[in-house]
This record gives sequence, structure tokens and C-alpha cells, in this order.
Amino acid sequence: MPALAHLSHLIKLLDDDSEVVRQAVKQELTGMRRELPQRIETLETPLSADEERLVAQMLDPARRTELEETWMRWRWMDGPDAQLEEGLSQLSAFLNGWKTQSADLAKRLDAMAEEAFAENGRMDAHELAQWLFAPRGGITRFRGNSKDYYSPANSNLFWVFDTGLGNPISLCCLYRLLGQRFGLEIEGCNFPGHFLSRVTYRDKTWLVDCFNRGRFMLAADVAKHHPAANPGMEDLIREPATADGTLLRILRNLDEAYERLGNLPERQFMRRLAVKLMED
Repeated sequence: MPALAHLSHLIKLLDDDSEVVRQAVKQELTGMRRELPQRIETLETPLSADEERLVAQMLDPARRTELEETWMRWRWMDGPDAQLEEGLSQLSAFLNGWKTQSADLAKRLDAMAEEAFAENGRMDAHELAQWLFAPRGGITRFRGNSKDYYSPANSNLFWVFDTGLGNPISLCCLYRLLGQRFGLEIEGCNFPGHFLSRVTYRDKTWLVDCFNRGRFMLAADVAKHHPAANPGMEDLIREPATADGTLLRILRNLDEAYERLGNLPERQFMRRLAVKLMED
């Protein structure tokens, strides 16, 4: 049977009355899951909402197993930026659904870097923060999702790209990975309660609040005058957030987000990924 005809036949059997048939369909779709999104795009009739849901349910166990088995491969990458991007790519692709591949994130980042360069040329850290987060002509490319702060979607960079919304850590990661494409050294700051970016600009160290319009704050002033200031604050600001620490904080955000939703299976899955990270 030709490939497209075979796929169309499988789609028709997604909700077959026979459990044996449904399991056979699940096995077939799981085996072709990597090329499935491209194959489905070639079908004459798009999937209905119910068919999309059924395909997602069938592929979900294999996608979870695959992520658990390959999760720590980001440690093989050279350098903290590459490690962070790989880890975020894996996690965001899982959160975004079965149609998304982890390699798609680099393509989105490359495309945005090209757009930024076409508009403003080679920007410094402050100009890039303004381009990303500051309102211009009534438009803000990316902003903090204050209305739904605890949504797990905020940790999915594909969703952040599509909606322009995110939480502090996802927006800081976007700023960092885009800056890396401009040759800029942008680090994370594991600030308590509100993740920040950290840059050297005009020979001074600044903390950047990507959640709040990319606001630049002198690190020395924050260390002295922030309400949470304590003797260890200067050390915390001085040390960049590691890729491990950033990814672990994202997983903990997801843990809390799923706890608030009462979604125990997803919460347990994020905890298993966090345990793998801490034990590796």
C-alpha cells in the first residue's frame, strides 16, 4: 500500500472499536513519529481536532520515554550557551507537542536573529534588549505574562515565540540565545524569585529584567539596595547561572505550574527529569 494511502487508513482507525486495532495503529504511528508531522501535511484532508487529540495520546508514551532516555545529552555540548539551547530545545519540543522537533528551536532563533540584524544591524546588549522587550510604535515583541504567570506554557520557547509572552526565565533565555548569535556574552543571574540576565555594558555589570521591558539595573545597586539584599547577594550576582542551574529552575517552575493545575502525572515527569539532572 502506498505510504499516503496507508497513513490515511491508519487515521481512519484511530477510534476503532477494537482495542487490538487501536494498539496496532499506535504501534505504526509510534514507529513513524519523527516523520509523521511532514507526512500528515501531505494528506488531502487535515486532521480534525479529535484526530489530533487521539494521535497525541498514542504518541505521548513514546515521547516521554524518548525524552527521559535522551534528556541529559545537552551535557555533551561544548559551552554553557550550547548546553542551555539543547536542553531548552528538548524540553520545549516536548511541551509543544508531537508535531515539534527539538531542532526546530535553533531555526526559530536563527530566523529572529536575521530579522533583528536586518532591522538594526549588529546591536549591543542594551540595543538588543530594547529591540526584544521595549514598546515601540505600540508594539512589544516579547513581554512578561503577568496575567497567567504560572502557566506551564511560559516555559515552552516555541509558545513564547508564537505568543510573545513568557516568564522571567524563558525571556532571559531567549535574550541570551539570541545575543549569542550576535556574539554577545549574556549570562543568567539566579536571582531569588525573579530570574534576571547579566551583562557587561560600558565597562559595568548590569542586571537585565527581561520580564519588565528589558530594564537595565546596575548590579552593584541591586546588591546593596534590593529588599532581598543580604551578605550573599553580591556573590550571587557575581556568579553567572550555570546551564544546569537554569534548566533545573525551569523544571522546578514546571513542577509548581503542574501542581497548581492538579496535574500529578506531568508534575511527576518533570520531577524525574530534575532528578536525572541532579544525579548526573
